[in-house]
Amino acid sequence: DLHVRSRRQRQMCIRDSNLITLIGMMGTGKTKFGNLVAHKLDYSFYDSDVLIEKKFSLTIRDIFTIHGEIFFRKVEKEQIWNAIEQSKKKNEKAIISIGGGGFDNPDTRSLLLKYTKVIWLNTSISTLIKRVGDASKRPMIQGDIKASLNKILKKRTKHYLLAHYKLDTDTLSTKQIIDKIIEISAQ
Repeated sequence: DLHVRSRRQRQMCIRDSNLITLIGMMGTGKTKFGNLVAHKLDYSFYDSDVLIEKKFSLTIRDIFTIHGEIFFRKVEKEQIWNAIEQSKKKNEKAIISIGGGGFDNPDTRSLLLKYTKVIWLNTSISTLIKRVGDASKRPMIQGDIKASLNKILKKRTKHYLLAHYKLDTDTLSTKQIIDKIIEISAQ
Protein backbone atom coordinates (compact mmCIF):
# COMPACT_ATOMS: atom_id res chain seq x y z
CA ASP A 1 0.00 0.00 0.00
CA LEU A 2 3.01 2.35 0.29
CA HIS A 3 5.15 2.82 -2.81
CA VAL A 4 8.36 4.82 -2.56
CA ARG A 5 10.09 6.59 -5.43
CA SER A 6 13.81 6.08 -5.88
CA ARG A 7 16.26 7.12 -3.18
CA ARG A 8 17.59 9.87 -5.45
CA GLN A 9 14.10 11.32 -5.98
CA ARG A 10 13.45 11.34 -2.22
CA GLN A 11 16.80 12.99 -1.47
CA MET A 12 16.01 15.77 -3.93
CA CYS A 13 13.15 16.88 -1.69
CA ILE A 14 15.04 16.67 1.60
CA ARG A 15 16.04 20.33 1.35
CA ASP A 16 12.93 21.16 3.29
CA SER A 17 11.66 17.94 4.74
CA ASN A 18 9.63 19.92 7.28
CA LEU A 19 6.97 20.29 4.58
CA ILE A 20 4.66 17.55 3.36
CA THR A 21 2.23 17.93 0.48
CA LEU A 22 -0.79 15.68 -0.02
CA ILE A 23 -1.95 15.28 -3.60
CA GLY A 24 -4.58 13.14 -5.28
CA MET A 25 -8.04 13.13 -6.73
CA MET A 26 -11.00 14.87 -5.14
CA GLY A 27 -12.39 12.68 -2.39
CA THR A 28 -9.12 10.96 -1.46
CA GLY A 29 -9.08 12.64 1.94
CA LYS A 30 -6.27 15.14 1.48
CA THR A 31 -7.92 17.74 3.70
CA LYS A 32 -9.17 15.20 6.25
CA PHE A 33 -5.85 13.42 6.66
CA GLY A 34 -3.82 16.61 6.39
CA ASN A 35 -5.79 18.10 9.27
CA LEU A 36 -5.62 14.95 11.38
CA VAL A 37 -1.88 14.42 10.91
CA ALA A 38 -1.08 18.12 11.41
CA HIS A 39 -3.05 18.10 14.65
CA LYS A 40 -1.41 14.90 15.87
CA LEU A 41 2.14 16.13 15.07
CA ASP A 42 1.50 19.76 16.03
CA TYR A 43 2.26 20.89 12.46
CA SER A 44 0.67 23.83 10.70
CA PHE A 45 -1.91 22.91 8.08
CA TYR A 46 -2.53 24.71 4.79
CA ASP A 47 -5.33 23.75 2.43
CA SER A 48 -4.97 25.57 -0.89
CA ASP A 49 -8.73 25.46 -1.57
CA VAL A 50 -9.54 26.99 1.84
CA LEU A 51 -6.90 29.69 1.35
CA ILE A 52 -8.39 30.57 -2.05
CA GLU A 53 -11.97 30.61 -0.76
CA LYS A 54 -10.94 32.95 2.08
CA LYS A 55 -9.05 35.26 -0.27
CA PHE A 56 -12.03 35.70 -2.60
CA SER A 57 -14.91 35.06 -0.19
CA LEU A 58 -16.27 32.65 -2.80
CA THR A 59 -16.55 28.88 -3.09
CA ILE A 60 -14.19 27.07 -5.46
CA ARG A 61 -17.16 26.28 -7.72
CA ASP A 62 -18.09 29.99 -7.86
CA ILE A 63 -14.51 30.99 -8.65
CA PHE A 64 -14.49 28.48 -11.53
CA THR A 65 -17.85 29.78 -12.77
CA ILE A 66 -17.00 33.47 -12.53
CA HIS A 67 -13.29 33.49 -13.41
CA GLY A 68 -12.58 30.13 -15.09
CA GLU A 69 -10.09 27.35 -14.48
CA ILE A 70 -7.02 29.19 -15.84
CA PHE A 71 -7.55 32.02 -13.34
CA PHE A 72 -8.16 29.51 -10.54
CA ARG A 73 -4.95 27.55 -11.30
CA LYS A 74 -2.92 30.78 -11.29
CA VAL A 75 -4.31 31.77 -7.90
CA GLU A 76 -3.84 28.20 -6.63
CA LYS A 77 -0.16 28.29 -7.61
CA GLU A 78 0.28 31.61 -5.77
CA GLN A 79 -1.41 30.29 -2.62
CA ILE A 80 0.72 27.13 -2.61
CA TRP A 81 3.88 29.18 -3.04
CA ASN A 82 2.75 31.51 -0.22
CA ALA A 83 2.18 28.53 2.09
CA ILE A 84 5.67 27.17 1.36
CA GLU A 85 7.27 30.59 1.74
CA GLN A 86 5.42 31.30 4.99
CA SER A 87 6.41 27.92 6.44
CA LYS A 88 10.05 28.43 5.47
CA LYS A 89 10.15 31.93 7.00
CA LYS A 90 8.67 30.64 10.24
CA ASN A 91 10.84 27.50 10.07
CA GLU A 92 7.70 25.53 10.84
CA LYS A 93 6.68 22.00 10.05
CA ALA A 94 3.57 21.94 7.91
CA ILE A 95 1.28 19.83 5.81
CA ILE A 96 -0.09 21.31 2.59
CA SER A 97 -3.18 19.89 0.94
CA ILE A 98 -3.76 20.96 -2.64
CA GLY A 99 -6.70 20.65 -5.00
CA GLY A 100 -6.81 17.55 -7.17
CA GLY A 101 -5.67 19.42 -10.28
CA GLY A 102 -3.05 21.57 -8.56
CA PHE A 103 -0.28 19.10 -9.38
CA ASP A 104 -1.11 19.34 -13.12
CA ASN A 105 0.55 22.77 -13.26
CA PRO A 106 4.24 22.21 -14.13
CA ASP A 107 5.42 25.20 -12.05
CA THR A 108 3.43 24.10 -9.00
CA ARG A 109 4.55 20.49 -9.43
CA SER A 110 8.20 21.50 -9.71
CA LEU A 111 7.93 23.74 -6.64
CA LEU A 112 6.32 21.04 -4.53
CA LEU A 113 8.72 18.31 -5.63
CA LYS A 114 11.69 20.55 -4.86
CA TYR A 115 10.63 21.90 -1.46
CA THR A 116 8.26 19.32 0.04
CA LYS A 117 7.76 15.60 0.47
CA VAL A 118 4.92 14.86 -1.92
CA ILE A 119 2.55 12.03 -1.00
CA TRP A 120 -0.03 10.84 -3.54
CA LEU A 121 -3.13 9.54 -1.78
CA ASN A 122 -4.36 7.04 -4.35
CA THR A 123 -7.96 5.88 -4.10
CA SER A 124 -10.03 3.74 -6.48
CA ILE A 125 -12.75 5.28 -8.63
CA SER A 126 -15.44 3.21 -6.87
CA THR A 127 -14.40 4.65 -3.49
CA LEU A 128 -14.17 8.18 -4.91
CA ILE A 129 -17.72 7.92 -6.28
CA LYS A 130 -19.01 7.10 -2.79
CA ARG A 131 -17.11 10.02 -1.28
CA VAL A 132 -17.94 12.79 -3.75
CA GLY A 133 -21.69 12.08 -3.65
CA ASP A 134 -23.57 14.16 -6.20
CA ALA A 135 -20.37 16.17 -6.80
CA SER A 136 -22.30 19.46 -6.73
CA LYS A 137 -19.33 21.25 -5.09
CA ARG A 138 -16.81 19.75 -7.52
CA PRO A 139 -16.35 22.07 -10.52
CA MET A 140 -14.34 19.55 -12.55
CA ILE A 141 -17.17 16.98 -12.56
CA GLN A 142 -19.31 17.28 -15.67
CA GLY A 143 -22.30 14.97 -16.22
CA ASP A 144 -21.76 11.31 -15.35
CA ILE A 145 -19.68 11.19 -12.16
CA LYS A 146 -17.92 7.87 -12.88
CA ALA A 147 -17.03 8.86 -16.45
CA SER A 148 -15.80 12.27 -15.30
CA LEU A 149 -13.65 10.80 -12.53
CA ASN A 150 -12.15 8.24 -14.91
CA LYS A 151 -11.35 10.94 -17.48
CA ILE A 152 -9.78 13.24 -14.88
CA LEU A 153 -7.75 10.43 -13.27
CA LYS A 154 -6.48 9.27 -16.65
CA LYS A 155 -5.26 12.81 -17.38
CA ARG A 156 -3.65 13.34 -13.95
CA THR A 157 -2.05 9.95 -13.26
CA LYS A 158 1.13 10.75 -15.20
CA HIS A 159 1.69 13.71 -12.89
CA TYR A 160 0.66 11.93 -9.69
CA LEU A 161 3.21 9.21 -10.48
CA LEU A 162 5.97 11.80 -9.99
CA ALA A 163 5.17 12.09 -6.26
CA HIS A 164 7.90 11.00 -3.86
CA TYR A 165 5.49 8.56 -2.20
CA LYS A 166 2.30 6.82 -3.29
CA LEU A 167 -0.10 5.67 -0.59
CA ASP A 168 -2.91 3.34 -1.73
CA THR A 169 -5.70 4.13 0.70
CA ASP A 170 -8.56 1.80 -0.27
CA THR A 171 -7.76 -1.04 2.12
CA LEU A 172 -6.41 1.11 4.96
CA SER A 173 -8.26 2.41 7.99
CA THR A 174 -8.12 6.09 8.95
CA LYS A 175 -5.58 5.23 11.66
CA GLN A 176 -3.40 3.29 9.21
CA ILE A 177 -3.38 6.16 6.72
CA ILE A 178 -2.46 8.63 9.47
CA ASP A 179 0.31 6.30 10.68
CA LYS A 180 1.73 5.93 7.14
CA ILE A 181 1.81 9.71 6.61
CA ILE A 182 3.50 10.15 10.00
CA GLU A 183 6.01 7.44 9.08
CA ILE A 184 6.84 9.31 5.86
CA SER A 185 7.16 12.61 7.71
CA ALA A 186 9.82 11.09 9.96
CA GLN A 187 11.97 9.91 7.04
